[in-house]
Amino acid sequence: MLLSAILVAFLAIISQWWFFAPITRCMTYPLTTGIIVGIFMGHPMLGMLAGANIQLVYLGWINAGGVMPSNTMVAGIYGTALTILSGANPKLAVTFAIPFSLLGLLMVQIYQTINSFWVHRADQELDKGNVNAIRWLNYVPSFIVSFVVYGIPAFCLVLFGKTWATALINAIPKDLTTALEVVGGLMPALGIAMLLNYLGKRSLNAFFIIGFFLAVYLKLDIMAIAIFSAAIAFLIFVSQTSGKKNAHQTAKKQVRRLSLNNRTGKTEAVATDVATATAEPETISAADYKRKLTHRDLVKTWLWEQSDEAAYNYERLQALGLTNMMIHPIKKLYDDPKRQAEELKKYMVFFNTEPHMVGPIIHGVALSMEEARANGQAVSEDDINGVRTGLMGPAAGIGDTVQQGILFPILASVGASMALAGNYLGPILFTVVFELIIYTLGYFLFMFGYRRGKSSVIQILKNGVIDKVTNAFSIVGLMVVGAMAATRVTVKTPLVWEVGKSTMKLQSILNTLAPGLIPLGITVLIWWLVAKKVNPTWIIIGIFVVGIALSYLNVLGIVK
Repeated sequence: MLLSAILVAFLAIISQWWFFAPITRCMTYPLTTGIIVGIFMGHPMLGMLAGANIQLVYLGWINAGGVMPSNTMVAGIYGTALTILSGANPKLAVTFAIPFSLLGLLMVQIYQTINSFWVHRADQELDKGNVNAIRWLNYVPSFIVSFVVYGIPAFCLVLFGKTWATALINAIPKDLTTALEVVGGLMPALGIAMLLNYLGKRSLNAFFIIGFFLAVYLKLDIMAIAIFSAAIAFLIFVSQTSGKKNAHQTAKKQVRRLSLNNRTGKTEAVATDVATATAEPETISAADYKRKLTHRDLVKTWLWEQSDEAAYNYERLQALGLTNMMIHPIKKLYDDPKRQAEELKKYMVFFNTEPHMVGPIIHGVALSMEEARANGQAVSEDDINGVRTGLMGPAAGIGDTVQQGILFPILASVGASMALAGNYLGPILFTVVFELIIYTLGYFLFMFGYRRGKSSVIQILKNGVIDKVTNAFSIVGLMVVGAMAATRVTVKTPLVWEVGKSTMKLQSILNTLAPGLIPLGITVLIWWLVAKKVNPTWIIIGIFVVGIALSYLNVLGIVK
């Protein structure tokens, strides 16, 4: 058990200490950490099932703009560990995880507040010209804080918690255990409702209903519906883009005019689209640069960028990590240590964007401008920071929407469904495919930003394709989420009453109208509460109270 406690504690540490994103990115998700905790504690299947059940609650919890609505890292690791220690039904993992997730908010506040001190120390070191101190400050102090705040409690829970965890489960009456299972069956509706609030558009909401009833009537599994919805989304995307192309072509009209280049007055095409006639911003030429960044330098910088949130803090968020990222290229571009320190200071300002999928394009642009500045081009510090700060909002909007609001729930829904069916490939495929998409796209955009300079992001934002891609992914997400509502909100009504010599079962009556009406009604109700800006914490409390009360009144039961 000592080794298990050490391993789980280390997992808890790196779930917050994001020292290298390709390793730590999915440690924020219970679907990934659940099976890892299970392996460390000798119960991989129970860990996977517990993590998948917990993940369903947090499908719609999006951490955007540095705001964390709930600590899913603590929920997944601590909730799974307590489920294994007590030997409880994995459906009860949700009731263990939620209190930990709320306690985890205090933990993340402590972590990010203390990390603010290292930013000021970094300022002092750069004033002294000590560039190398930035690396130490980015990694070591934040590791120590994460060790104390996250690692020690996890270690103590696993090493000393088995006795009281087992006693806690044994002390719960059977009726209350059943009621808590009902609560667990209701909880996924919150995660689904939060996703619907994020993805939902009037023109697309029908796809949620389509996905729901495909699962109810045709009994299609999540993967089949994901493939089906992807095909529909692709056809709609092709239709929209081809329609725009045709409209653009018709915007050109044939005219006869005399000019220096057309002295005969023959017919020629004239663009009437203002965007077409507008000249593309001129990019900086690198033909005569004496100091250049090689492809190897760019790759190294991109790898250092994966540590931009190791010392994430409330005061300047990603600033210290991005200064650490820029050490290598700045050293390559400038020989004087004092000049290196001065150039790095401009990165010690507040900065926050989606870090690993779309955000890297900003850092590629910054590198191209740094290279131009080092070679005597008219590029000032204000120019570089102006472009960075101006683009961090749009990049975050696109990145968080596509990654956390669309890509993650689609893949996590499929992975969780496979996991709950006892398939170990569920969390593995989720983790591998999710990270492969993120970092492949992030690498490509990083290099693209460097090659195209400061005109690259403007080009991407203005061409209109982003909105169509987002809509296509939203269609897939809505249909998959609809299937999740049909299969993972696992409650029914056991109400039965006698009419003469006949027995009337309410669930059977509802099924004749349309199967799954209770899960659908509960999901839509919670969706309405979320849309009305009701605090999710109050919704959670309400689900606990109402779920337990209706279970005792025999109004709601669990689908076995």
